[in-house]
Amino acid sequence: MKNTHNIFLSLISFVIILQSCEKKTDKEILQETKIEIPKDSSNLKTTSIEKLEKDIIYDFTVEKIDSLEYRFIKRKTTPIKKKLVKITDINQAKKLLKGIVEFDENPDFGVNPAVKKIHFRNGKTYGNDKEFDYYFFIAYYPEEDILLCEGGHSTDISFNLKNGKETEETGNPDLINSSPNEIFRINGNYDGQECLGYFIQKKINGEFVKIIDLEKEFKQKTSMMLCNIRDGFWIDDHTFYLEKYEFDYETGKYKFFKIKIIEK
Repeated sequence: MKNTHNIFLSLISFVIILQSCEKKTDKEILQETKIEIPKDSSNLKTTSIEKLEKDIIYDFTVEKIDSLEYRFIKRKTTPIKKKLVKITDINQAKKLLKGIVEFDENPDFGVNPAVKKIHFRNGKTYGNDKEFDYYFFIAYYPEEDILLCEGGHSTDISFNLKNGKETEETGNPDLINSSPNEIFRINGNYDGQECLGYFIQKKINGEFVKIIDLEKEFKQKTSMMLCNIRDGFWIDDHTFYLEKYEFDYETGKYKFFKIKIIEK
């Protein structure tokens, strides 16, 4: 009888523990993945990025290679692409962004509401006062503190909630490809046309900053549009190999390049 009583108590304890695991909050989920929910940084003093980097000039070299060399180097490398936590559930995002992002509660918008106002963590604000120009919620990336939205023609619209920077400097986190020690990274965004716009960021003072307009400068150096990177990997913190989609079918569907970042 005593053994039966002990078994019953053990079952009760197991059920209680199981229920407590199932009722984890969004905050607990983020803590388990070692992600800190960003705090208001409006009162923090930081050294300006421009001051830290004012004496550094960034450039890069481009070398066209063939598919055999590309695949040979890739086989010798172990590409690691960090997978960011991506919150696509609007209810979960609203909880995490309470007091930071205000959404338009128009029921016609469904599960992807429009952004009405943003109170950035550094004190800046953004407000949409255009009646028909809506930016609709797509995802929130807590590790980067980036809100990704969609504008007209399926354009990427993004906001860095820490510093108020927008799409051309913030990019689409789904396109991020970081170097091994996360010193540099390729980023980009879709502007509603046929191509994506790519750029290179560097981590400076704990923040990723756009240092090279890769799309623009690649075209200047090669007379070709970068447009669509089909595949890419880093072999060190300054060297990136890429495979781009080529629209000129007469010269081949794909082209391959080695990009080397230079700091002067």
